[in-house]
Amino acid sequence: MIKANLSVRRGGYLLIMVVLLGLLPILLQKGLASAYHFKSKYYIDKWQQTGNPTSLQYSNALLAADYAYTIDSENPHYLLTLAKVMEWGVFSSLAQPNNQSFNLLYSNAIQQRPNWPNAYSDYAYNLAIIQQDLSKAWPYLEQALIYGSYTPEVFHQVLAIGFASWPNLSVEQKSLVFTTAKKTAAANWRMRKDLKLLARQYDLTAVVCNYLKYATPANPASDEQWIKQDLCRK
Repeated sequence: MIKANLSVRRGGYLLIMVVLLGLLPILLQKGLASAYHFKSKYYIDKWQQTGNPTSLQYSNALLAADYAYTIDSENPHYLLTLAKVMEWGVFSSLAQPNNQSFNLLYSNAIQQRPNWPNAYSDYAYNLAIIQQDLSKAWPYLEQALIYGSYTPEVFHQVLAIGFASWPNLSVEQKSLVFTTAKKTAAANWRMRKDLKLLARQYDLTAVVCNYLKYATPANPASDEQWIKQDLCRK
């Protein structure tokens, strides 16, 4: 009886070993894709702090992001990272925009993770700023706010798109941007700083300050203090 039990256990161990050996190549591929992804993500984070990439940095980041995407083309994070690297190439004049690839990457990312607000807001930014298609971008921006009504990245894209497109916005669209600005002014210091920098970048500080001054309901005292002494300080 004991020998029989030992044989069963050994058989179970062998089966487990066979399964693990079969999964090993897949796990190695997943790990490799993750490593490439974080390498390209490192460059994106670096460029956000230092500005445009060098040609070598862009090539390295694009290669790493493309490798990750090739290994696991259904991972929404890899899809967005590849799109963002490509966008940096466009912004720094190191590459020409490839709208077909952008649309494919963002659409697939949304399909893989349909409730992810960042995918919608990032796609909206690409459509509005790179592809110059505000009418197509706006519904994605509204969808981002549905899934991420207080997500910092979504707020950033609403303000960036809204301020960049300000002369072309409808009254309703401007109202949405103003509402987002008011919520941002009531958020943490990082989001407040983002609002301040974006308003200054697009020369809309006076417009934003005028809205916040007369906004209803009135801003809480702590928010009002920051608005007067920092955002709108002359």
